Amino acid sequence: MIDHLPFHRLSCSCGQKGCLIKHAYYKRFIKISGKLYELKILRLICKCCGKTESVLPSWIVPYSQILLKDIITVIQTYLKKLPFENIMINNLLIDESNIRYIIRQFNRHWRERLAVFKIPINHKFTTIMSFKKYNRQFMQIKSTSNILFNNTHIT
Repeated sequence: MIDHLPFHRLSCSCGQKGCLIKHAYYKRFIKISGKLYELKILRLICKCCGKTESVLPSWIVPYSQILLKDIITVIQTYLKKLPFENIMINNLLIDESNIRYIIRQFNRHWRERLAVFKIPINHKFTTIMSFKKYNRQFMQIKSTSNILFNNTHIT
């Protein structure tokens, strides 16, 4: 699938179009249905600025081993104040520690952002709106300028 992507049409984060070329691969592990799967992630490099970019499917959150759909399920369960047992039974590699981390990151970085634009927490819409409003995957945590208050910095 990745070999058929039109890299010449993609834009680098520096704004240049058509400068991305295949650079390298790295291994990434993902927790799916109680098993740990290894994925090979493609890195691209920009011929203009030298920055590298990873090519990730929308169902993966950068720097997380837990799938986006599972993260959204944890958050929805948390907001409804329901128990987390079914989540941990459906994916034995997701434990209480993972759930606490997801909830802490959601409350720290995403809860207010979603509330500002009235973005509901569901897989498709949340993903699209996160890219549109914040230029990142939902639950992706990285340092960035706050688009609402330019003098503040969110980490």
